[in-house]
Amino acid sequence: MKTKIFTDGGCIGNPGPGGWGAILLRGGQYEEFGGAERETTNNRMEMRAALEGIKLLSPGEEAVVITDSRYLIDGITKWIHGWKRRGWKKSDGAEVLNRDLWEALDKEVEGHRVEWRHIAGHSGHPENERCDKIANTFARGGEIELKRGDGSWIASSGQEADEKYAKPIYLSEVHGDIREHTTWSECEERIKGVKGSRCKKVKTKSEHIAAIAAWGKDK
Repeated sequence: MKTKIFTDGGCIGNPGPGGWGAILLRGGQYEEFGGAERETTNNRMEMRAALEGIKLLSPGEEAVVITDSRYLIDGITKWIHGWKRRGWKKSDGAEVLNRDLWEALDKEVEGHRVEWRHIAGHSGHPENERCDKIANTFARGGEIELKRGDGSWIASSGQEADEKYAKPIYLSEVHGDIREHTTWSECEERIKGVKGSRCKKVKTKSEHIAAIAAWGKDK
């Protein structure tokens, strides 16, 4: 049976302080991992979560990585082949972003049979919700117990959407790009003078999810 690796990552501000979370399901046992970086991006944290999970595989072990990041899946299964042929250049000649992590992922995947599977973010998937909680806790400098066992604590993770944040989060959207801020003034500064932009204060995870969904995003 294939080992399952559930992953998620994110950051505050994008760029800003970030965190990642990963859960390995092997032989009916769950094991959690996570970490933080002081200055990073959402995409780098999504990649870091997958990279750290794959590093834990034994030589030749088969696995499926389950993530809500299209960037990660498309990058590692499609785009990377052209990037490597062009010497890590995009089709327009520009340098590939996050090359260090793409190269590390490419190297770690060698020797394993890895399947990549996409799921919708914030859709009530228990393992994804748990990874999201781990990642967000690390991103905000909090503490969380990383557990190992039968996964009984994960079953309720999909029901944790109403958890209250320690501090409000301020969301801004400019030309379809949604970012998080720690203060309302930062949020207002970003949208100032930009037609069609908007800000919103959220105090709970359910408000956060609803706001992003209303703005046409799933992450």
